[in-house]
Amino acid sequence: MIIVGGATATGKSHLAIELAKRIGGELISADSMQIYKGMDIGTAKEKGDIGVEQHLIDVVEPNEPFTVVDFRERAKEKIKEIRARGRVPIIVGGTGLYMDSLLYKMEYGGGATENEVLKSQLEKELAENGAEYMHQKLASLDPVSAEKYHCNNTIRVLRALYVVLNTGKPISSQQAEFSPVEPVLMFVTKRDRKLLRERITKRIDQMIEEGLEGEVRSLIDKGYDFTLQSMQAIGYKEWQGYFEGNLTLEEVKEQIDVNTRQYAKRQDTWFNNRYKEIVNFVDLDELPLEEVVDKVLKEHQVL
Repeated sequence: MIIVGGATATGKSHLAIELAKRIGGELISADSMQIYKGMDIGTAKEKGDIGVEQHLIDVVEPNEPFTVVDFRERAKEKIKEIRARGRVPIIVGGTGLYMDSLLYKMEYGGGATENEVLKSQLEKELAENGAEYMHQKLASLDPVSAEKYHCNNTIRVLRALYVVLNTGKPISSQQAEFSPVEPVLMFVTKRDRKLLRERITKRIDQMIEEGLEGEVRSLIDKGYDFTLQSMQAIGYKEWQGYFEGNLTLEEVKEQIDVNTRQYAKRQDTWFNNRYKEIVNFVDLDELPLEEVVDKVLKEHQVL
């Protein structure tokens, strides 16, 4: 299988699409936010007919749970289906833990449907006590993970709490054995930092023009509030103050811009350090996309 990862706005989706067209591939999204229905503009889903099949997009409603275990099992099924059609699975996205689930043998605190009672309890605690309380709870049980995850990153905080409470072992202590579900060829997209900041700002402006405010308002009107994990995504959570009358549109845009740039930096650090033994970096500033793909196909003898 081919994996295309990288920081947000680096152009990994465009690279994956072009690769898929050239080698008969189908895309499997490894984006923890594109799984949600109705969250399209803020998650930068590819629009219209892109010329290749896409999978694991619009999987669940914004108030439905979806874990890394759910992703792993569904992705493995899709890989088999794609192979059965004689095509190439191409995993594309920026959620490193999703990619880890296909590359490493790890414990995730039970199966996708195991111990739903504990999951519900943790979600109830979060709703009643807030993100800071849950982060402090994690710090008492798994200080390494608590140091790693910001208190507002409730998806990761709850996952780490779930693992330590369900298995008795902190997720930070688990040793990951490299064991990909298929032989893997991995590419990570890179951009000049200054150019990437410009691309991020341009993308946010485009999202606003396409109606991001209306998309968030529509989700609120459907009953999805900002306590949901899905609504804590960058591009959505920043609107809470705006709807409450505490922020201007320009302030919302600035918050999204800052949060996106910080997220891109964390992604860059992850992809630079996590997959050193298998990663092939692809500079998308260097050449036009078609020439980059020509170079990738030639250098790596991709069939």
